[in-house]
Amino acid sequence: MKKILTALAMTASLASPAWAQGYFEDKTITYIIATNPGGNYDAYARLIGRHLEEKLGADKIIFKNLPGAGHIIGANTLFAAEPDGLTIGTFNTGLIYAQILQREGIKFKLNEFSWVGKAAADARAIVLSNNSGMSSFEDLMAAEKPVNFSAAGIGSASFTETKMLADALDLNIEMIPGYRGNEGEMAMLRGEVTGQIASLGSLQPFIDAGNGFVAVAIGGNAEPQAIEYAETDRARAIVSLIDAMSNLGRLTAAPPGVPADVLEELRDGYMAVMSDPDFLAEAEKLGLSVEPARGDEVATLVEAALNQNAETVAIISEALNVKIPTITVTSDILALADRNKAVTFMSGDTEVTGEISGSRTKVTLNGETAERGDLTVGMNCRIDYDPQHEANEFKAIDCAGEAAAAGGMVSASSEILALADGNKEVTFLADGTETKGMVSGKRTAVTVDGAAATRKELAAGMSCDFTYEAGDEIEFKTASCTSQ
Repeated sequence: MKKILTALAMTASLASPAWAQGYFEDKTITYIIATNPGGNYDAYARLIGRHLEEKLGADKIIFKNLPGAGHIIGANTLFAAEPDGLTIGTFNTGLIYAQILQREGIKFKLNEFSWVGKAAADARAIVLSNNSGMSSFEDLMAAEKPVNFSAAGIGSASFTETKMLADALDLNIEMIPGYRGNEGEMAMLRGEVTGQIASLGSLQPFIDAGNGFVAVAIGGNAEPQAIEYAETDRARAIVSLIDAMSNLGRLTAAPPGVPADVLEELRDGYMAVMSDPDFLAEAEKLGLSVEPARGDEVATLVEAALNQNAETVAIISEALNVKIPTITVTSDILALADRNKAVTFMSGDTEVTGEISGSRTKVTLNGETAERGDLTVGMNCRIDYDPQHEANEFKAIDCAGEAAAAGGMVSASSEILALADGNKEVTFLADGTETKGMVSGKRTAVTVDGAAATRKELAAGMSCDFTYEAGDEIEFKTASCTSQ
């Protein structure tokens, strides 16, 4: 009997979740839902919350619907909440587009949220009602008169992606925004609208009831796929971007600054819900797909989604008829030139060179005001730049790392890459970075082939040893060169 009890105790010990640290025991958690009751966002949140309450040992979870401004009100409220882990929330992935375009009213930064997890991938689809008189996507493409489509609030994913797809695939769509929850489906049944673009999961019950059909899908396994109808590079870029966004479905986040141990307990509890048989059975019964990811993975996906290159941002801006905004990216410094005025970095998957203005660019290093001369290759930086400026001028660059050494003598061996201003300005390589230095007629000792010389005798292609003091402005102390 003792052996049996011991075995049972060991089994119970193994079955007890290792993540159950007890922070949430007997506490009340508020779950903000940035939309009205009804619809899939509300359904996912309430189902997850009900099971999360048990996993965390919380006294209760209170659901708080905060609709408005395309989920911005709910997201703003969550972002400003106390970072104690007792407020979490969910909102539309359309806010990724809203942040990229710097939409008015946004008081959050998606990349600063404490991400708990995501519940699903969210393939998109254009669904047409069975009473529309249309039977295929080709019918929609051939429509000569505007076809009414429902959409959620301005700035939501459905609003933004309807505008973008209509632009990409040249669809004659008249969009009617403001439908909430499943109001769009009701409007389709009443004949007020012909179709809508939304997550396939949210529209699947409408389809299964025989009320509509998938005209075209973006992501997922449904056919046909929109990419098959994308005839230009621009169209393919838009469809591919929406497809990538569909991997971020039914997100749950907490405010910035939640303590690491509390956030880990939240994440562990959330992932325990995602694998719970009772939760999965209820999700299946409600027609809610489950394809989860942990919060740290979500944080990486969100950062990548926000880190779009100038060309993609221009496509989104043009499709939505808004001004191209300043672009914010996070990248290592790949190269520095022109005394650190020119910075090469990655914007999305594109290598870009931008310019630091001495008077207009705010430079910070490790949270402190800095000079561009403090920057070094390899530093990780958050960069705000203007893609419409001919030099991609930075508005701000905020870096982390060890500042370039101030003072001291530097030696560099390089060929002369270029000469300018009567050979006063010399372009050379310093630590693999294209750099410019100045040859003073009085203060620089110039030699060519071991003999004293003047800067007029220098020529592009000469191999030289340069010495100069470290700093923002480079003036050579010596330039010892050999002729070709």
